[in-house]
Amino acid sequence: MSKERRRKYRRRRKKLPGWVILPILAGMAVICFGISKAVGGNVGEVKLNVVEARYESVKEVYHTSGTVVSKRSKTFYSPVNAPIKENKARVGEAVKKGDKLIIFDTKNLDRDNQTSRLQTLSAKYTSQDAKEQSGRAAKSMGEVKKQQDAAVSELKTQIKKKNTKIQKLEKQVKESAKQSEKAAGERAGIQKKMADNLDSQSICRAKKENAQRQLDNLGEEEQDGGQTKAQLIDEAQNATNEISRLEREYRTFEQELKQLGGESLEGGIGGTEDSTLVQSLAQAKQELEALKSSLAQAENSKQATADAKLTDAQIKNLKVSEDLAQMAELTSKELLEKGKEGIRAEFDGIISDVKAFEGSDAIQGGELFTLVSNRDVCVELEVSAGDFDNLVTGEKAVVTMGKHTYQGTLESVNKIALKNEKGNPVIGAKLSIDNPDDDIYIGVSAKVNMTVAEKENALCLPNEVINTAADGDFVYVLKDGAVKKQKVEVGIVSSSKSEVLSGIEEGDQIVSDISGNIKEGMKAEGIRQEAADGE
Repeated sequence: MSKERRRKYRRRRKKLPGWVILPILAGMAVICFGISKAVGGNVGEVKLNVVEARYESVKEVYHTSGTVVSKRSKTFYSPVNAPIKENKARVGEAVKKGDKLIIFDTKNLDRDNQTSRLQTLSAKYTSQDAKEQSGRAAKSMGEVKKQQDAAVSELKTQIKKKNTKIQKLEKQVKESAKQSEKAAGERAGIQKKMADNLDSQSICRAKKENAQRQLDNLGEEEQDGGQTKAQLIDEAQNATNEISRLEREYRTFEQELKQLGGESLEGGIGGTEDSTLVQSLAQAKQELEALKSSLAQAENSKQATADAKLTDAQIKNLKVSEDLAQMAELTSKELLEKGKEGIRAEFDGIISDVKAFEGSDAIQGGELFTLVSNRDVCVELEVSAGDFDNLVTGEKAVVTMGKHTYQGTLESVNKIALKNEKGNPVIGAKLSIDNPDDDIYIGVSAKVNMTVAEKENALCLPNEVINTAADGDFVYVLKDGAVKKQKVEVGIVSSSKSEVLSGIEEGDQIVSDISGNIKEGMKAEGIRQEAADGE
């Protein structure tokens, strides 16, 4: 322990309340009277209160305080330009993950989406019209025919490839269907076994009940139809055993059925992979039909004459116009979906700030509200630079907020001391709360108690009997009827007692009088006092 910390605890323990000072003054008067009587009566010793050094547990606790803050915070921004129909975010209120806090009025977004769809159709029709007019106005039939032949050839190639792809997909779908049917057959088999098992259980229970009824109707050692009472008991017991076996067997079937994917007997194609294959097959067939339709159109148009054609730039421009219209439609559709979804809380927490209110117009990218977590929280500390050695990362602590107590762990300690508002150097630190609950309040003050040092079997003395001088700590020891000044080395210091590392031994009588009249060498008789228990 540093000298600075020992001085701090000395200063703390030497300050006595008023209710203690008065009895001390009275004691001093009694001691002075005793000394005067001793001198007047030629008696060579006085009576002094003493305590004995003893082994006990001692714990040094560092007390400080800080502010509860959240380690997780998120500000939510508007994804759309739309009026706010409803805002459930209120400063200071707790919300749960998934709570819908902002509801937008999506009328304008829906109108914009409809407009974009019409613009996309207009762009497509404009492009189609330009291509049709270009085809009708083609000047060179030979060139047109050449292009058409190439187009027909390309379409046929694509149709061939598409047919190959469809055949491959159909084969995969069939194989998947067989596997699903096989699994369905296995499930059906197990379910039949389960049904048979239940029938067997019912038969066994009927046998058991029948035997039990016959037993109830029989007297001692009576017979019924040739069966004795003992035979009926055996029959009932055998039925009971068989029921237990059947129940175990039924549970085994249930586990097997669960491993096969549930209790459903429905067959066919199932699962994400199967669904994807079916969708891919359907899409490929649609694409094949489209290619066939395009091929038919290309073959029919081979006989048409044309006196003009669109330039590459014009064709690209038409394609760009279509793409832009489609992108605008997709954007408006996404905005509409985001507007309908609204804003939901992404984690449990407390609303710390609200910037937008019901009835106002939210601007895309504009701030709506801020959410801070009340589960991922810590206590921010500002500790005097002289106490930095009390802060050890990973140390456990007890955090008190009002009537509630939590466990904490010192998470981080700054490596630099900065001056606070009063100009005093302080060290910043963060103490995470290990067991947060709904009673956590953000921004409130919290008391923190950290165990700096602890020892179970230490030689201890009350703090008030240890004195401090320029050359170190010392106590007054009463030995052989005389007072002796003894230097001591102090270890762990709690609020009431100190560990003594050297200088005294267990059982030594230490003078506890604090009258100020104690002198080394004076003759005295010890009056033993019990040291008060405490940390």
